[in-house]
Amino acid sequence: MAQTCWLIGSIPNLSAQTVTINGNAHVITARSRYLYHPTANLSLLVQLQVAMALEVAGASVVLLRNRRVRISAAATFSLTWPADNVLRNLFGFTGNLAGSSAYTAPLISELLWSPGLPESPTMAPLGVVGHLKHQVFSSVSPFDGTRSTVAHGGRTLNEFKWQNVPTERVQTDAALAGEFATWWAAVGVRGSRWQLWRLVDEDGSSSPVSLSTSLGPYVCTEPDWKFARSAGLDWSDVFHPIAMPVEYVREYT
Repeated sequence: MAQTCWLIGSIPNLSAQTVTINGNAHVITARSRYLYHPTANLSLLVQLQVAMALEVAGASVVLLRNRRVRISAAATFSLTWPADNVLRNLFGFTGNLAGSSAYTAPLISELLWSPGLPESPTMAPLGVVGHLKHQVFSSVSPFDGTRSTVAHGGRTLNEFKWQNVPTERVQTDAALAGEFATWWAAVGVRGSRWQLWRLVDEDGSSSPVSLSTSLGPYVCTEPDWKFARSAGLDWSDVFHPIAMPVEYVREYT
């Protein structure tokens, strides 16, 4: 597949998560975190890898080019997820792990969405976070035409569009992670922060993905998304346009 972009979301105020590795419990502390983030303390992948490294050599927790998470080490190890399965589900696994040195999630994380296409921003050039909309109140005197203007900072806004996203990446009856509707329910509608990773080489391989250029964090500014069929394909479920108004916000501290 050609280059695409990945939208990687976060879970605000995630409670402490106790994972058991080779029979020993380790706590991932409570805080807001993304599935992946270059800042270690904001990345669930990195935090799990740190916990594993205390028990097994060669610990690795990475995203693959096929959009799955792989958890591996230099030797066979076991991992038991917290009882509520929140962390397990965020990583795309369906059960505890035992009997191998490497495990690949069967499902895509609900925090990750890929349209299979590069982004098309409508309010700023490619690679620019957005357009600064100044918050200004201005009035004009009806007597002498004097203008008075007061500025109160601004908001950085953008809109991302994808014109022809395949149906299986938008919405199906199975409502699987990897579909936009599922990502929207987990991230977009909740106002959770997310980052857009640009120029991602995605394919069906099990090679680790390279994530190097991101925009954000953003939050979605609309309460819902609009389902539509791509122009010229109005009577078929093949491709669909997605439009997403967003606002650039401060990162978690």
